[in-house]
Parts: sequence; C-alpha cells; structure tokens
Amino acid sequence: MTASLPFLTLPDPLVTGEGALDPLGLAMIGDHLANQILPGLRARMSRPRFITAIAVSAAVCEGLEDRFSADGVTPAYLVFEWLVVEAFVRAGKPEATRRTPGTQKAQDARASQDAMCARNYLKTPTVFGFHGVYKPIARHLGVVDDDLRLSDRGYELLKVWQSEQRLEGFLDNTSGGGPGRSARQTLRSAVDEGLAAGRTARSGGWQGWAILAEHLAPANTGPNEAACIERLFADAEAAPRGEIFKLLRESGGIEDLSEDEITRSLLLPKAEADLAVRLKAIMAYEKVCGVLEEAFDWICFLSTHSQARPITSQTFAAESRTRQLSQDLPAAIRHAESAMSVSPLNAQQLFVQLTKSFDAVRDAGALFEAVLAHHERVQKDKPPEGKRSWFERSPNGETFVRPPYRVVERPESDRGWNRPYRIATVSSFLDDLQATSHGQV
Repeated sequence: MTASLPFLTLPDPLVTGEGALDPLGLAMIGDHLANQILPGLRARMSRPRFITAIAVSAAVCEGLEDRFSADGVTPAYLVFEWLVVEAFVRAGKPEATRRTPGTQKAQDARASQDAMCARNYLKTPTVFGFHGVYKPIARHLGVVDDDLRLSDRGYELLKVWQSEQRLEGFLDNTSGGGPGRSARQTLRSAVDEGLAAGRTARSGGWQGWAILAEHLAPANTGPNEAACIERLFADAEAAPRGEIFKLLRESGGIEDLSEDEITRSLLLPKAEADLAVRLKAIMAYEKVCGVLEEAFDWICFLSTHSQARPITSQTFAAESRTRQLSQDLPAAIRHAESAMSVSPLNAQQLFVQLTKSFDAVRDAGALFEAVLAHHERVQKDKPPEGKRSWFERSPNGETFVRPPYRVVERPESDRGWNRPYRIATVSSFLDDLQATSHGQV
C-alpha cells in the first residue's frame, strides 16, 4: 500500500477569520422562513439552465456514481463539470455563460495552458461549483436524487431538451443511432478518460466542446425546456413557491426593486391567505432585525466619531434615535412572536433564544449592553473556534469599535432587509425563462 502525498489546490481568494458576516446571528432564522415560501431555492442561484446541466451530467455519468478520478477525490460528476466550464471558456461567449461558477478558474487554467483538474479548480467544488450551487433545487424538483442519479422528472426534462436541441437518442441506451446518442457517447468517453487521468484530457479540436457550449450555455435555454422548468417549479407539493413565480411573472419590471419592496408592493397585496401569512412572518421578523441592526450600527457609528475616546451606554442613550429604538423593540418582538406562530418550530425556537438576550431591555442603556453581549456570544459560537468581537471593551463598559468595523455614515432608520429570502433568485430565474420564451436570449 502506497502513501498518498498531501493534496493541494491553487489558492482561492482570502477568507477572513474575523467573522465579519452576520454579527448578530440573525441569518439562520431568516433561512428557515425563506424555506417556507421558496423551498429548494438558494440566494446564490441565478440561472435555471444549470438544472438541465445537472440532469445531462446524471445521464452522462450513469453508473459512475461511485467512481473517483486518479486524484482520489474527484467524482465523475465533477469531471463532467470541469468539461462544461472549460467548454464555456473555450467558446469565448461570456454573455451566454455569465454567472457560471468556476469560470475564472477555467480562464486561469486556459491562460496557463493547463488542463482542468482538482488542483486548479475551485477549492470546495462540491459547494461552489454549479453542481454544488444548484443540486438543492435539482433534487427538490425531483430531477436527480441525493446521489445525483437521474430521477423521473429529470427524464421528463431531458426528453424535452433532447428534442428541442435536436439531440434525439441522447436518453437511448440501446444500440440505436441518433445525434443525441453520439453526443452522449462523446461526453461519456471524455468523463471516463478524465477519471483515469485526473484532469480534462481533450484537445482543442474535440467536438465535445462545441456540444457542451451550444446545448448547455445558460443563456441558450429553449422555450419548451423553459416551460418544462417552470412547470416543475409550480409543483403543488412545494406551495407557495409556484404562486410566487406566478405573481412575479405577472408583475414584470421588478429588477430595480429590493426583496422587501417586492414583498410589500407586489406579493402581499395579491397573495393567497397561506402565502400572505408566511410573508407577514418574514416582515415581522425583519422589523425586529431592523431595530437590532440599527442599534448595532449606532454603536459602531458613535465609536467611530468619538475622537479616540471610548463610548458607554450613556453615550448611546444620549441619542434620541437610540432611545426610540429601545422603545420600539419590545413591541416588535411581541408582534413577531405572534406572526411567527405559524412558522416552523425550529424557527420559533431560534427566535425565542434570540429574544432572551433582550428580555430586560427597557431603555437605551440596557439596549446598548444587551446588543453588545449578544454580539459577543454570537461571535464566540461561530465555527470552528469562535471569532473576535467587533469591539474592545474595558471591565467598566467603555467600548471601542475595532478599525475594520467603523461606520462613517449616520445609520439609516429606513433600511432594507439584510437577509435574502430568495425572491431575487426567482426574479433572476424568470429573467432567463421569460427572455427565452420571448426569443430575447
């Protein structure tokens, strides 16, 4: 038995160890509430054509689900992903493939005349590659299963795709002919060789590059394929997801609106009762978040402008706006508790844990101390070993904001939501699907 050498990849952009994201620990509850309106979707999704790409990958890699490449870490579907991303870069049509995960890595590899491999691809491709990003929705729609094997709705989607792309025979495992069968064999042999070599092993003249770029580019979804994907989103078992797609499709012209503006002006006025209740829970929770985040920003702002002097709870309480926030918080919490009574139990439990930090808040001074204590706990609980507080504090409560977290501008009281509820994802998906159906892509 031979020992394996350490496995290294080229560096990704630096990830800070400061714990600068979600300093008050509000994201998880928002994620649970988002699941109640748009299950399966994620905020980082933007192009629905990758659902089809995952289905094609499952068909090409059928029977290879348990195989790994020569590097010992890359499964077959990621070899296929290497091929797809490299094909998009080789095609030289960035407008048709924008927002494809891993594109920059493929461009760098091509510039250095290197084949795509685990070393020069994404550091965590199972999370940040297009399979990693879009697998949750492909699985939720029934396109693939947990092991990325093609499921019934995946066959349904690929039947539409192969017909519209003039690739009849792609799904045919018999000895029959057809351009689709030939295309599938071309791609399968490339995956087989990629597994054996631990890298993409095709020359610039390989016909598979054109197959992938022409038939899977995110901007080239066919109208029948787009209609099929929309039908999958409208599945009644995933309600009210289909209702949101319908309402936003009928609204049009929402690209300049924030998610909270879309919710208030477009969704809530026309929503059925069940969706309306879920949207109101989100709105009530975001009211609490807004109070807490504004109070937090005031602490940062006051410390930033304190001319190197520490601030205290008295400094904070001297502001009329912070006194108003301390008065608004208890009512906002009570309203959210009522509105979230229909939310999942885990969301309700997390909200109870959150609000325990602020049970004693009756004035601005108490709000100052409660916000800082809560932030400290949130930072300490962040994996893997906790993160630093944004503040330096003395035993008597004197507080400095640390330089990376200074706030120069006065905090705004009218602020949007800082948690994504995936409504922007629906808007982006509809942009692609509707542009395709109208012949605009």
